[in-house]
Amino acid sequence: MTKFLQAGLCAALLSGMAAATPLSSGQHQLLQGFLMRSCVKRTPASDGVGQPGNEQVQRYCQCASEKLAGTFSEEEVMGVVTGQIKKDDPRGKQRLKEASAACGQYLEQR
Repeated sequence: MTKFLQAGLCAALLSGMAAATPLSSGQHQLLQGFLMRSCVKRTPASDGVGQPGNEQVQRYCQCASEKLAGTFSEEEVMGVVTGQIKKDDPRGKQRLKEASAACGQYLEQR
């Protein structure tokens, strides 16, 4: 489940920056929208047995992208964009795992 977020973010983020600047509301919305679109694109929906439906995927992606976007600072976003923070950084993988776990209930069959 975290593959879509890993691909969407293309980076793992540093979690302990000394003077991290929070994202502005507009920056947060842009990032969350990007993560949401990436999540929906990479999370398969199906009406088949054992697969989440489109509505479940939408709710899951909304939740996960919101939680994940809330963990970014301006410096981290710039680090991702400039390639200073690599996608295989273990701290980022942990953030992806936590966001996915926090929202996994939306993918459960009802």
